[in-house]
Amino acid sequence: MTVPFEGRIALLWLKPDRIEIVRRSKPVSLLLAVLFTAGAAAPARAVPVPTYRTVALTFDDGPSPFTPAILAVLRRHHVPATFCMLGDEAQRYPVLARRIVREGHQVCNHSRDHRDMAQLSTKRARHEVVGAERQIRDAAGVAPTIFRFPYGSADRTARQVIRGYGMRALDWDVDPLDWTRPDASTITSRIVRGVQHRSVVLLHDGGGDRRHTVTALDATIRSLKQRGYRFVLA
Repeated sequence: MTVPFEGRIALLWLKPDRIEIVRRSKPVSLLLAVLFTAGAAAPARAVPVPTYRTVALTFDDGPSPFTPAILAVLRRHHVPATFCMLGDEAQRYPVLARRIVREGHQVCNHSRDHRDMAQLSTKRARHEVVGAERQIRDAAGVAPTIFRFPYGSADRTARQVIRGYGMRALDWDVDPLDWTRPDASTITSRIVRGVQHRSVVLLHDGGGDRRHTVTALDATIRSLKQRGYRFVLA
């Protein structure tokens, strides 16, 4: 492109690694030339590929008196988690429900009182979902957008119900069976052996005595971090 200009001009010579500016002093029209070295192209930048793997910890059936101890371990390790709350328990422990949200964790609807939703009518299934949603929202201050079926049990009717409320189902692929109360080392071992990239781990902070789960959590997090895992929300 040529633009009338009485004065100096500058030729810009662009090379892959630098720009050269050559000035001329004759009064001529301004000629802006962008010249590339023949056949040369700027070197492509390599996009770094993440070297880490992710895993999500989830806790069912709470909140409960064991929830604060679990929150303390998560906070110490700066690990986020997803808490699948029962509506009745959220209503019973609203302070804990709010604390879970305040500390940066995710809440999930786990039904009102842990019924097997594959055995329920459409009306009853809706009652479980909507009732729990209201209880959790009132207690925690947020409305869950994900749903975990009690026992992992659901039929077409139950799945249609949660989809109708704009929710998605949260499943899992690693279950250390902590609800059967094995010792802490067994819980940790089962999790570490079973986890893969993007695994979702099923644990419990409610529904019974969860002391072994609390004890296992610290060693579990340490072991997974040593193996290069990063913790994410489900």
